Amino acid sequence: MRLRHVLRIAGWHLILYCFVISYVLVGAYIFHYLEGEYENERHIEQKRIIGQIKSELFDRILSYNETLNVENDLRNFMKKISKLHISVENYLLFDGNTNNVPKRWTYPSSVLFAFTILTTIGYGDLAPTTHVCQIFTMVYGAFGIPLFLITIADVGRFFKTGIMYIVQLIYKKELKKQGERKLLREIGEVLLVAVLFLGFIAAGSAVLPLWEHQLTYFDSVYFSYMSLTTIGLGDIVPRRMDFLLPTLIYITIGLWLTTALVEQLADVFRLVHYAGRHVSNVKGVIAIIDGKGFLKMRPSLIFLARGRLDRGL
Repeated sequence: MRLRHVLRIAGWHLILYCFVISYVLVGAYIFHYLEGEYENERHIEQKRIIGQIKSELFDRILSYNETLNVENDLRNFMKKISKLHISVENYLLFDGNTNNVPKRWTYPSSVLFAFTILTTIGYGDLAPTTHVCQIFTMVYGAFGIPLFLITIADVGRFFKTGIMYIVQLIYKKELKKQGERKLLREIGEVLLVAVLFLGFIAAGSAVLPLWEHQLTYFDSVYFSYMSLTTIGLGDIVPRRMDFLLPTLIYITIGLWLTTALVEQLADVFRLVHYAGRHVSNVKGVIAIIDGKGFLKMRPSLIFLARGRLDRGL
């Protein structure tokens, strides 16, 4: 019976995780469909405009004999190309089949875009341009962001349970001797999660340049911090779409650690804040000076504050 109960609970969690993954994949397909079609149409129109500009340029060159005028016309030609937001490399590709022009809205890049919406990272290097896609982005985020936050919180509960177990093992002797040292345990949990968070960034930043070759170790640390804290300035973004899966797994695990660290810090701040507000109302607080001249406080205040927090007061 107990095994069946555990499997039933685990099954619901697994369904939630699979639903989030499906939500990202299906959303990416819709983004790719909406923006990919428009991008193809835009490339065809750009090719037509480029052909027209080239014809005008050739006509002007044939009508001039002076080198200075030719240079001015070439300069104006490149300005017109740049106004179309086309690089010189892509312009050369436009001279042939538009299918050879690199597309921004591929399916992997759409997966990354959908993922950054749900996580609220939002790198900003890719953005919808059609009204239909912009409306869909708002609706997609309205449902997807709360869904992802629920999933992160769900995983965070398991993670926090493991952290508490490790801290209890570390402070087992101290907690047996002084069962009221709740604040010490809370601080220990914060320090452990902080060490894991920093170690995760340090290790992950050493691995990322193995496939993101444009990144140095410092760039990887910067990218990791900006992504895991959901700042996401967008100046550094994943480029290797063939290694997108390990990058997304790395960011997701890092977001779990970030959430756990914030929650642990919030617990400590609430504990200290409550203790500070009620220090004058607790009769069991006795301050004494020990032989070395340090001020000590009976830990019943911390014990009381922790009890009130556990009851949600």
